[in-house]
Amino acid sequence: MQKLIELKKDENILVSSTISNFLSPDYLYLAIKNDSEILVSKKTSVKIGDPLIINNTQTITSPSSGLIKSIKKMSSLAKTEYFLEIENDFEERSNKPPITQNNLNKLTKEEINNLIDSHIFIDKDYLILNALDDEPYILTENFYLFAYYEEFLELLDNLSKIYNIPNVYVCVKSNSSTNINKLMSALGMYPHIELKILPDLYLLGKESFLCNYLNITNDLTIKASTFYSIYNTLVRKRSTFDKLITISGDALKNPMIIKVKIGTLLKDVVNEFFKITTPNPLFIANGLMMGQVINIDNFVITDEFLGLLIMKPKEPKESGKCLNCSLCSEVCPVSLNPLLFNDKKYYEEAKKICLNCGLCSYICPVYINFFKEGVHYE
Repeated sequence: MQKLIELKKDENILVSSTISNFLSPDYLYLAIKNDSEILVSKKTSVKIGDPLIINNTQTITSPSSGLIKSIKKMSSLAKTEYFLEIENDFEERSNKPPITQNNLNKLTKEEINNLIDSHIFIDKDYLILNALDDEPYILTENFYLFAYYEEFLELLDNLSKIYNIPNVYVCVKSNSSTNINKLMSALGMYPHIELKILPDLYLLGKESFLCNYLNITNDLTIKASTFYSIYNTLVRKRSTFDKLITISGDALKNPMIIKVKIGTLLKDVVNEFFKITTPNPLFIANGLMMGQVINIDNFVITDEFLGLLIMKPKEPKESGKCLNCSLCSEVCPVSLNPLLFNDKKYYEEAKKICLNCGLCSYICPVYINFFKEGVHYE
């Protein structure tokens, strides 16, 4: 049985209900994967939408007009080390005509399948828009719905009609009062779209946990951030060059949601908007539970990046001797026994199904970090 848990949160860490923009950085950086072919050379002048990099899965186009400068070694959450650097000329030159929106009512199955290169909507009983954030203080999915709920509802309505999907759910957590109020007012126009208000429990945002909780199968569950990209492709007929990120934490006075260009340096965003209130803070990408501590100096915002926590450094807590209380195994959502992680064979097998959710370390009364190399707790 899958387990869900309520996480304690610092109620003083609040996020503004407005979205700020950082869409014109001086430089942008596009990830170069190992199998990539670079289509441009140094000092090439590029426009928005120009093809720059091609790999096995996609062609990466320029998010800005400017000049190709160099290839640089940077860091990110993507499994890449090298990035193509573009110097922004701030002219917003484009190789495509101005964006005109598709008429949703005239879209056909064939057009949709071709545009998103997929048949993902076919033969589904449920279409679920998942606007749930699991990580404490990361509210990115919630704010995609906040910003684009009208557009999302219209697209959901049309997709359900085109593909004859009988059940459409929009899922939000019970503490998202603003979204709940907006949706309850708007859903009168879409009587077959149902709002699902769910408890604020950790891991409910994961697809398998959500569907298990709702007791449904044969579903298509789409994160709000992914649905934004689908909306851009189907309706606005453009690539998605921007994304929302959360920057929050107890070392800031003004946590907020920011729309940024993909490929922006994280440090540029932090310097533009925030005054850090404590020396030597911890920078944690993508949250306290499943995130990782990073150095923001040369860190590039890629598709995988959801947000940044800037936290006051805490006094280290020494791991005590294991009490054999079994709380770690009781809370594990995939029924692993972290007490056996010292057994190399068990650990190698466990890694194949472990969610890296952090609950075992979170719940431990003697602060054992079960994933830290060299930790022994017999």
